[in-house]
Amino acid sequence: MSKIDVTYIISHGFAARMVMQTDLLCKLVKKGLKVAIIVPDAKDALISKYCNENKISLFEFNSKSEFLSNYYTSSRKYFLEDIEKNPALLEKHIWDTKFNPTKNPLGILRPRVLYLIYKLIKKIPTIRNWYKAREKKHLNSIEAKSLIDTIDTKILIATYPVNFSEAMLLYAGNEKEECKTIIHLLSWDNISCKGHFPELADEYIAWGPIMESEFIEYYNISREKIHVCGVPHFDLHNESKLSPQFELHLMKLGLNPKGDYLFVAMSSPRFAPHEIDIVEWLAKEVTNNAFGKGMQLVVRPHPQNIQGSMADTSWIPRLHALQTDVVKVDFPDILMDSNMTLSMQKHDMIRLSQLLSGARLCINSGSTVSIDALVCGIPVIITSFDASYSLEYWKSARRLIDFNHLVKMIKTGGVTVVQDFENLTNEIKNYLQNKNRNLEKRQELLRLECSDNNQNATNKVVDLLFEKCTN
Repeated sequence: MSKIDVTYIISHGFAARMVMQTDLLCKLVKKGLKVAIIVPDAKDALISKYCNENKISLFEFNSKSEFLSNYYTSSRKYFLEDIEKNPALLEKHIWDTKFNPTKNPLGILRPRVLYLIYKLIKKIPTIRNWYKAREKKHLNSIEAKSLIDTIDTKILIATYPVNFSEAMLLYAGNEKEECKTIIHLLSWDNISCKGHFPELADEYIAWGPIMESEFIEYYNISREKIHVCGVPHFDLHNESKLSPQFELHLMKLGLNPKGDYLFVAMSSPRFAPHEIDIVEWLAKEVTNNAFGKGMQLVVRPHPQNIQGSMADTSWIPRLHALQTDVVKVDFPDILMDSNMTLSMQKHDMIRLSQLLSGARLCINSGSTVSIDALVCGIPVIITSFDASYSLEYWKSARRLIDFNHLVKMIKTGGVTVVQDFENLTNEIKNYLQNKNRNLEKRQELLRLECSDNNQNATNKVVDLLFEKCTN
């Protein structure tokens, strides 16, 4: 086969959204480039259909290495990170030691022993260098090298490099002299919350100034190797603002298409264990006209509410039960039979974008949807409490606002944090009375997180990759 110009590694459904549902890959093809993707499940119906329709080569990679076990991936933070200075990683350790449901003695003992090793490394840092060298040997995969040789791509792009299959492929690309490697991250929290990337790249594509500074801070990347391009999948939100169709989606949900509504975007129960109670309270308040007659509520469960290890299916009947004439639940459409994590349908993302763009404000506990909402032009309230329950810090939704990526966002003043129901009620009313409240701070937050992001992010990435392929 002839040489491929651009190959994206896609191991997560959110990365697929970034490059497929924006037509980023299709735009590269239209520029005359040969494009390929590498996925963990080439039989994924959404992916195979997209590739067939757009003349994109499709490859599958699933390493059989035991090195990729959950045990290893959860252990490496003790060797590579200062977990006591990173709340997101320390939280994982606390959960493994205090809240681990396993009855396996090894599972109980392992994180405690690893924590002692972490303490030892602080006194003998050369252990970390030994560990990094050992990890590099495991990245040297014959399967990955064979695939990269077969594809023979000019540019290889990883989207979730903390994933070890992606790291193996990235390592193989770095070993190939005529292949340029790039990291183009799928989410804003990957650098500060996911731990050290096993393999780095030649160049980097950043969302905005915050991500650019994190590449420099965490990996000492020189600024000239970082390209700030905005967020391709947020271009959809700008389209929603220019061509609003949220009334159609409200009608399909059974709501008044001309009425105002609040939008609640939920998180996994793992992070906000009593968010369902807050949602039930909100549903009751809206039904009782607490925020004005005719106000409605759209509740959007996170995909992790209904799929994966962090789901809690006991929430689903409760969500169905809270629906009334003015309260509806918009369940995400996930491709359930795919081996790719959270493989999402494009029409679902369009619906989410449209519903956000028409809402008066967005309420959530601190997920990426905060930025989605701000791009859609609506204010954001973060619920940093556990309804009427009193939980210890490491189980409470309160801990989320101390994660590094959220600290940076909250510091701008572009979102509003609330600590109880009274605070939430007051802030909802404040925003309903003044839709431009904190507008300048919201705009500054978007500049820092997403660059200018004025519907040009996808084209900026396409132009960057085309230039690198043709020069």
